[in-house]
Amino acid sequence: MTKCWNIAVVGEVYVDHIFTDFDHVPLPGEEVFAEQYRREAGGGTVNTACALARLGHNSSIFGVFGEDEEAWLRLRLSSFGVHAEHAASSELPNALTVSMSTTSDRSFLSYAGANRILEKYVALPETIAALSMAQHVHFAMPLEVEHAKVLLPSLRTAGCTLSIDPGWRKDWFLSPGSLDILRMVDLFLPNESEAQLLTGHKKPEQMLRSCAALGLHHTVIKLGPRGAVTFQNDQLYTMVPPDVQVIDTTGAGDAFDAGFIDAWLSGADIEEQLRRACICGSLSTRARGALTALPFREEMRDFVQEKSIF
Repeated sequence: MTKCWNIAVVGEVYVDHIFTDFDHVPLPGEEVFAEQYRREAGGGTVNTACALARLGHNSSIFGVFGEDEEAWLRLRLSSFGVHAEHAASSELPNALTVSMSTTSDRSFLSYAGANRILEKYVALPETIAALSMAQHVHFAMPLEVEHAKVLLPSLRTAGCTLSIDPGWRKDWFLSPGSLDILRMVDLFLPNESEAQLLTGHKKPEQMLRSCAALGLHHTVIKLGPRGAVTFQNDQLYTMVPPDVQVIDTTGAGDAFDAGFIDAWLSGADIEEQLRRACICGSLSTRARGALTALPFREEMRDFVQEKSIF
């Protein structure tokens, strides 16, 4: 089978309203003023697809656009070289997120909008056929078991490798059926809070050992400013991110995913996979919004050589 896409990224598509440069997230009943505001295409699907495109991959996005924002979103994605011809459109309003981001953390308030029909779209035979044309499929969404049991084996049969970053979905992580989904993918990329929710452990090494015991043998846990950790052949591997001037952490985990997938697909060893992922995630924080500072491959290489950090 001829593969049209190097990487397909599947999941929710948002329009982000990003507030930065403020002291703290407002408490109930409190008003805090941000010095900066930006409107941007967002969500893990968009962020990861754009990051992969910046790294030189032929990436395609699979999601649902609301008609109110569709033209703008397609134009914005096209500016990064991301294909979107197989994305669907809906009469529902586009999903949106209000992001409140500081240099150390971020909070989100979201509206699902057109993402409400995402699961139906993903399960369509024509969507599965289009996804099968990819070499690798990354799910930036929490797949439902009934759809995953049809979708994932079909993609495997088509020769696709698979990864997933479900995002923060408490009910999904607590559902026993989610483990069946995670066992069907090649890479599982949670953050620390998600891994703790899944395993019940607080220390990263304990989380990784628990994941391995559950049959999740290639789990990489993102630790925010502390880097990332993974477990391979009974050995713990950690990586600390490079020192950059952090402006906005929105989408850093999604950029990390892109860096890791890029290295994994290239056949790099586990330390190089973590290294590229941490660099990509860190460099993405140098400007406001999740997309502005996403690094090109040449920039990542030059950054390593200039800083001599490894």
